[in-house]
Amino acid sequence: MNPLFRSPYLSAFIWLLFTTLFLGGTAFLAMAQEQPVSNTAHQQQAMDISKLLRCPMATNLSLFESQAPIAHELKAQIFSMLEQGDSQDEIIFFMVQRYGEKIRYQPELKGSTVALWFGPLLLLLVGVGICLGLIKR
Repeated sequence: MNPLFRSPYLSAFIWLLFTTLFLGGTAFLAMAQEQPVSNTAHQQQAMDISKLLRCPMATNLSLFESQAPIAHELKAQIFSMLEQGDSQDEIIFFMVQRYGEKIRYQPELKGSTVALWFGPLLLLLVGVGICLGLIKR
């Protein structure tokens, strides 16, 4: 007889250990396979929305590109809001209400953002006008 199994308590303990490991592993695999498969349409839409929004922590990175912890939280929030049935406009409106207009890469066209939209065009026209005026002289 093997000296390891001389004690009936030790052999019962080893049998119980292997049985527990086998049943626990089987239960773990069964639960791991029951994980719900997330909707790929929601994933794609969440990625599209995260590309439209700026990360509040990282400099000039979208939520999609950022690896900051807040970016991961916001992407998870976007995905959960999509699963709850919110539309893209509702999610963006929620994020703007929470973090301000600076979270958008392209702010809305309204009175306070007119300079952002038309300022560069105006500066370009003034620059071209000055260059043409200097060349004409």
